[in-house]
Amino acid sequence: MDCVGICGSDIHYLVHGKIGKFIVNQPMIMGHESSGVVAKLGKTVTNLKVGDRVAIEPGIPCRVCNFCKEGRYNLCADIFFCSTPPDHGNLSRYYVHAADFCH
Repeated sequence: MDCVGICGSDIHYLVHGKIGKFIVNQPMIMGHESSGVVAKLGKTVTNLKVGDRVAIEPGIPCRVCNFCKEGRYNLCADIFFCSTPPDHGNLSRYYVHAADFCH
């Protein structure tokens, strides 16, 4: 990762230890507003190449619910969202993310 913004939710987790039902119970890497350079690709990735500059879309939906099938994946109840407990964020040197959510 080259750049990672510090969001209000990161501060909220730091100060309050939770947001709604999402509780920080153990040390956690924060950050979800990020960009970087592709360092390595998965075997099936065809839309990116090593060296591409990308911005990370932090939410990865389930892809199978009705909202996802209708193209409204932001409403997916089973979305993975980096930096939301128990999932780590991307304030790190390297971060693995779904290629189709790297822009």
